[in-house]
Amino acid sequence: MDLTTIQKRIDQLEKLQEEVKVSKEMLKGELENDLAYLEVAEEAKAAAQKKKQIRDEILGKGPNQEILANIKNNAEEMSTLKEILSAELMQFYQESQTDEIANRKFVVTAKLLPKKSNFDNRNGLGQYQAES
Repeated sequence: MDLTTIQKRIDQLEKLQEEVKVSKEMLKGELENDLAYLEVAEEAKAAAQKKKQIRDEILGKGPNQEILANIKNNAEEMSTLKEILSAELMQFYQESQTDEIANRKFVVTAKLLPKKSNFDNRNGLGQYQAES
């Protein structure tokens, strides 16, 4: 696979992304110009606000706050464990050249990051690093 083929594919993706963006903007404009749609959207917005208010009241009670804190802590721990596992699986794949471990398969993926900017401070995995 040569670099020109990869660059051509990147250019095709960027062109399609721009087309989708323009199309979405056109549809958004059509929706915003329809009075019936705007009226129903306002009603939905009011209902959503009422729902949020009731939800916040229920979740604001003591026992529910503890449950939410527990969920948040577990989600953070799961995220950290997934990052560690991903790095370990990548290292395992590089060392053993196999995509199977303990009778389970895993997938090695690559992702194209946005064009580099002067403010881009991502690590090799594409994650933003804390500024020092």
